[in-house]
Formats: sequence, C-alpha cells, structure tokens
Amino acid sequence: MREPNCRNIVPINNLWQVAIDFIGRIDRKQIEYNIKLAYVVLKVCRIQGLPKNIVKKMVFLSCFNDVGKLSKREDGGDVSVETYLFLKYFSPVKGFAEVLLHNVNAAKRLGLDSYGKTFAMCKKYVKYLNDLNDKDAAYRKLMVDPKDYRPSDVISLTKLVMKTDILYEVNSMHYKTVVYNFISKMIYGFRERNQFITMLASLFEMYNKTTLAHSKATAIIAYRLSGLMKIKKERRKKIYIAGLCHDLGKVSIPLRILDKPDKLTDNEYRVMKKHVTYTKEILSGNMDYDIVEIAYRHHERLDGSGYPNKVKGEHMTLDQKVLQVADVISALVAKRSYKEAWDISVVIDILDQNVAENKLDGSVVEMFKRYQNKVLTDANEVIEAANKKYDVIEKERYQLFRGIE
Repeated sequence: MREPNCRNIVPINNLWQVAIDFIGRIDRKQIEYNIKLAYVVLKVCRIQGLPKNIVKKMVFLSCFNDVGKLSKREDGGDVSVETYLFLKYFSPVKGFAEVLLHNVNAAKRLGLDSYGKTFAMCKKYVKYLNDLNDKDAAYRKLMVDPKDYRPSDVISLTKLVMKTDILYEVNSMHYKTVVYNFISKMIYGFRERNQFITMLASLFEMYNKTTLAHSKATAIIAYRLSGLMKIKKERRKKIYIAGLCHDLGKVSIPLRILDKPDKLTDNEYRVMKKHVTYTKEILSGNMDYDIVEIAYRHHERLDGSGYPNKVKGEHMTLDQKVLQVADVISALVAKRSYKEAWDISVVIDILDQNVAENKLDGSVVEMFKRYQNKVLTDANEVIEAANKKYDVIEKERYQLFRGIE
C-alpha cells in the first residue's frame, strides 16, 4: 500500500522541530552541537562553491550527526556506523550517508571521500569552538598539523574564521534560523516530506527495536480503517500521521521498562503510561491540534478506564477511536519482548471482549472484522518490509564492524 501524500497536512518547519525535540530529549547538548555543525558546514561548503544538491545533503548529515547514539546496542556498537546505517536506510539522503564513512573504501569508490574529509574537519573545529569558546584559538588548535586536512578545506575554513564572527553567530539564534530554513527547503517536496515523517517513526525504532514497525503498522491500519469508515481524506491523513507519531514519547521511558520481558510492576506501569504525555509535549505546537489529540488519546477507552485522563467515549472523536483500535490490533498481531504474535482468531476474540466491555468502538472493530484480510495484508507488508530492511542493515553492520567492504 502506498503511503498517503501528507504534504499539506504538517508544515515543514514543524516536522523538523519534532525531530529536533525528539533527539533533544535524549541528548540536548548533542542536538545543539549538531545545529552548530550544520551551520559551519553550510558556510564552508558555500565558500568552496559546492553544488547546491551536495550542500543540502552535507547540512542534513550534520543535523543528524551521531544520531546513532539512539541505538542502545548490547555490544556497545559504533556511533558513526549506527548513524551511517540509519541515514542510509531511513533518511532522504540515502547513499550519500557514505560520507560518514570517509575512511572506508566504499566512500572512496563512490567519490564521496572528499566530502567526508570536509565533514570531519568541520566536526573537529566545532568541537574545539565549543570547548574553547574562542574562534581563533579553536582554529589554531585545529591547525597544529594542517597536513591532516585537505588544502581546499583549510583555505575555506581560514576564510570563514577571518571574515566571520563565527562564535557570535553560533551563540545566537541566527544560526538556528538559517539551518532550519535551509532544511525546510530541502524537504519541501511531498516525497521528501513523507520520507521525513516516516523517518520520525524510525527514529523511535532506532531507540527501541522491541516495537519494530509498530508505529508504521498502526498508521497503515488506522488509515485503512478510516477509509472503510468513509472518513474524509484530509482527516484520514491526520490519523495516519498521528499513528506514525503516537509512541514518540516512549523515548523518555527507560529502556529497562520498554524492553522488560515480564509483566511491569505497578510503579513501572505508572512510568510507562507517561509516554502519551511525553508524546503530546513533543507534538504540541508542531502538529495540528487534531493530530496531537488523536495521538495523545490512543490509550483512552470508551468506559473511561483508559489513560491519561480517563476520557469517556462521548468526549472522543471517531478519528481518536479509530487509532485506539488500530493500536490494539497492531500490538496484538506483532511479536514483542514479552509475547509472540497472536493468531487472528485470538485477536478477534480480544477485540470483541473490548467492545463488550465498552472499551473499544464496536463500529470500528466490526469494520476490521469484515475487511480483516485487506487491513492485515497492508500491515503485514509494513512489518515484513521492516524485517527485511533490518536484516539487510544487520548484515551491513556485521560487515562494517569487521572491516569488510
């Protein structure tokens, strides 16, 4: 099933801010560093006169520099490798992510090695700039051995340091405005915008792979059900986006709780329930009010037994009820750390029981039962595609860790 075109549903700047807020909840200093890096990279690339398409990709890579920190691997992993893999398989820049592996033969073969060296030099300069809070001192420290860098990069950075009060600019709000506007233009097209929305859900998967593809499957199920319910297309797109983003708040939940294979204690469950509030905090001001509320209420129940606010059915919209059903279906048909995927007959029994107890909307559940094959076909495609992609990623990760091209 093709993803719906959500170009006119969420403003570009808002999408960008959601991603920034999400990463910032894990490491605020990292995201601040990344935007400074993006600004310096933008300046250096422009001085060098690089093609606009290359500059866009370099700036994008900078904004998501070291996003691999989100991947909490038991073996510790390698941040640069994890960052590269995420950007290659989930971001609009795709193959250009090889720049991050500028010391690997693959990057040289693709002709991206020079950009990688430029990127590495800028990273080191911004680090020194942060540490020393002096643009000239940072430059002198970087130039202890100029042979470490390409002459053209050194010339470009020298011009930047001499002609610009770069310290003032990166310590003001100016640099953020420049970078945000630049990125917004990059993801203006509907295809890039859809990729960016999906990338948000993938950011959470990177943090917690236990719920692999859950948000994407939930979004697809909800979109399909809303169509069967004859909900207008614009509202369906909002439901879809809410589905993709409904669990982003789990980034603020400790992994020991998210990945726990056993039943949560009462205290752990209280912590887990806070994820809906965190999701609302991330989305509020950046997404349409309807989208925020659909995502925020995905654990509410018709009889008022849900959370966080025990809202009853008469105070919910149909759009909110659709996502609640879709979330339950997606969770039941997926394998989790604490359970195997359940047979469809068991899923139907559980849904019917929830309807009988006045927890889930009967009309939405009935529509699912009537068209379960079509709905689950779409969901399974998403899950299978995600599994295949992660198999490919795992294979490449294995090769990179062992220095195999």
